[in-house]
Amino acid sequence: MAGEGQTSVTVSAGAVFEPIRDDLAGVEVAIRRALDGPDPHIVELATYLQRGGGKRLRPALLLLTARNFHYDRERLLPVAAAVELIHMATLVHDDIVDGATSRRGLPTVNVRWGTGTAVLTGDFLFARAFSLLAADGDNRVVRVMAEAVYEMSTGEIEQQAQLFDPAAGEEGYYRRIYKKTAHFISHCCLMGGLMGGAPERQVEALRRYGYGIGMGFQVIDDILDLTGNPEQLGKPRGTDLRSGVLTLPVLFALAKDPQPWLLERLAARQVDDATVERVTEWVEAVGGIAYARRRAEQFISDALEALDELAEAPMAPHLRALARFILERNN
Repeated sequence: MAGEGQTSVTVSAGAVFEPIRDDLAGVEVAIRRALDGPDPHIVELATYLQRGGGKRLRPALLLLTARNFHYDRERLLPVAAAVELIHMATLVHDDIVDGATSRRGLPTVNVRWGTGTAVLTGDFLFARAFSLLAADGDNRVVRVMAEAVYEMSTGEIEQQAQLFDPAAGEEGYYRRIYKKTAHFISHCCLMGGLMGGAPERQVEALRRYGYGIGMGFQVIDDILDLTGNPEQLGKPRGTDLRSGVLTLPVLFALAKDPQPWLLERLAARQVDDATVERVTEWVEAVGGIAYARRRAEQFISDALEALDELAEAPMAPHLRALARFILERNN
């Protein structure tokens, strides 16, 4: 892949977050502190949300990218916590919109406490996140994250308008996943550079790196939705297809080999377990999984190439290893 030969240092997948391990633990403390309060119901919700865990990819990217420059731990940890709170809020709201019943192996907030509580929980998380961002005192930090929430919101609206409809095609898919996933990830990287005082060209390189891994991450996520192990995914296989979200493997297969039976099911908005199994076999047979994999590899290659601008940066090997891990992950 492009950019692989820029440094002789190799980092294993298990050591990607080693330089920030203690700081990620500090982020967990900051999240807990932000969600704590006198209301026992809020404490119960906060405990439940943190118990769900997650990859903590977005705060990790903020911290890793900032570590290449001036690293102000006391300033960065609350902002990293805010980034994760925003991500948590979008997941809570997404689960309501999608009618999801489980996430990361646990019942969703809307299933356990009801839709009303789930809506308010997402709002609460957004409010706490932006309180932390505002307390930083740098308006750029608030503006960058406000733009990210705007893009995610418009992406979700577009997705709802395109449910069960293959007409948007591959380009529409890329636009949607940029808004819903890659923009946020790219701007976590950008913000790490901004907060670390990086030169403008390196801030832009970090944004391009984040764009590449964000797009690659989502394409791999969409492959795993069809092919992954439900126990490892923490959700049933084919969740996107059931809810009418048409991802790259399916869109490629439909463009290459349109299937009247599937188009009829989509028009009727009826996708059951048997349909998911049939679609998965057909998509794999016509090369949809392989094609999506190649596109993910290209996005990751572009991300690695962007890091050439930071070839001598101390965290560059860790950022490269993270990009490779995204391609190899199984959940």
